[in-house]
Amino acid sequence: MRRQRTGIVIDNAIREAAGGISDFLRLESAGRLLLMATEVLALVCSNSPLRHAYDDLLKIPVEVRFGSLAVAKPLLYSASS
Repeated sequence: MRRQRTGIVIDNAIREAAGGISDFLRLESAGRLLLMATEVLALVCSNSPLRHAYDDLLKIPVEVRFGSLAVAKPLLYSASS
């Protein structure tokens, strides 16, 4: 019986969190807030001991293909384009 209640509590918590995220993403300013948060995270990473891992992340190749047409760039150029 206790396991069933714990499962229900976890299920309700997940539904509430998903509902909150869904409500946030409906806001007009949600995109700007997410962009600002990622910019702050990038600044922190690039100016911390994580700098080398951050540089490696930006060098990851990203490729988009449509038949014979292919565009391949490092993540740094893909994100800034």
